[in-house]
Amino acid sequence: MKVSMPSGRAHGWGIAGEYLTREIARLPHIEGVTLHCIGGHDFHPMNPADWNRINIGYCFFENDIEVLRHTRRAAREWDFIVAGSSWCEYQLRIGGVRSTSTILQGIDPVNFNPAPSREEDGRFIVFSGGKFEYRKGQDLVIAAMRVFMQRHDDACLACSWINQWPFSLATMAQSQHITFNPSDEDCMTILQRTLHDNGIPPERVYLAPLIDNTLVGQIYRQTDIGIFPNRCEGGNNMVMCEYMACGRTVIASDATGHADVITAQNAFPLTSYSPILIKDVAGQPSAVWHEASVEETIEQLEFAYQNRDVCEQKGLIAANAMKGLSWEKAAREFHAIGTEVAAKLQSSGQINYSTLFGN
Repeated sequence: MKVSMPSGRAHGWGIAGEYLTREIARLPHIEGVTLHCIGGHDFHPMNPADWNRINIGYCFFENDIEVLRHTRRAAREWDFIVAGSSWCEYQLRIGGVRSTSTILQGIDPVNFNPAPSREEDGRFIVFSGGKFEYRKGQDLVIAAMRVFMQRHDDACLACSWINQWPFSLATMAQSQHITFNPSDEDCMTILQRTLHDNGIPPERVYLAPLIDNTLVGQIYRQTDIGIFPNRCEGGNNMVMCEYMACGRTVIASDATGHADVITAQNAFPLTSYSPILIKDVAGQPSAVWHEASVEETIEQLEFAYQNRDVCEQKGLIAANAMKGLSWEKAAREFHAIGTEVAAKLQSSGQINYSTLFGN
């Protein structure tokens, strides 16, 4: 079984690609089968040149309306489509894809493992991660932290927000909660200015540079709680799950991809939402996302601040729950699908021997 995915240590697809390539290589080879990265909402493979006799796609998407324009075609072209979350699988099934299932992204326990609460130093440090964009909801983090930091002089914010894609960064201009002015400046400068313009004291903020995934756990362990009010997630949110694996609980939306991991036992779920319609560049409806309440986020922050023992208990449960996520397990699940699909198609004589995608 071949793997056609990106590689890298500083973005989600690259991390997934490296781990899955390594783990699948350790399993018995399945001739003529390739696991592909599906890189867009049109369900085309990222690398069409790697199209094989049997093709399994792995997808994460957030634009649930847009994908419905492509799912019928995708169901004919792919032998199997694996979703990165139960929410994505549900959308695929609505769109007519029957050969589908869910496989969650893994966590490397070598880099992300339970750590004791950090030593008391008079600060309450909140972590926020993920590339800075409207979908990830860092504007909701800023709006909530602005109030929270005004109330508590010991409250600080640690961010890992670097966004390498300017078009994605610019989507934050849609926010109704903060002032955001995109520019041609580097991402770090834009982030620093945005925090300043929205009343977040710079001396109480740590903005992490872009760092290797193997090192980011050092940041997680120096904080007290994470906050992830994401409007939509196509997967289980690798950053959030890695954070929880370190024995830290989170305040997080419990909708879309987060629903596969967030519970009232391992986190402080956000449960109050307003639906928002997302449109594409042509003005056509593209998605319905779920916007968490800033007020509820502040309430959860206050409760966590006043109840550190509850945070610690939830953090222990979170770390234990994340042990169920591993790249080795994900690889075995992909391998099982490849084996089953190959056996079924070979026995029925339905293998498509086309060498060009879409033919």
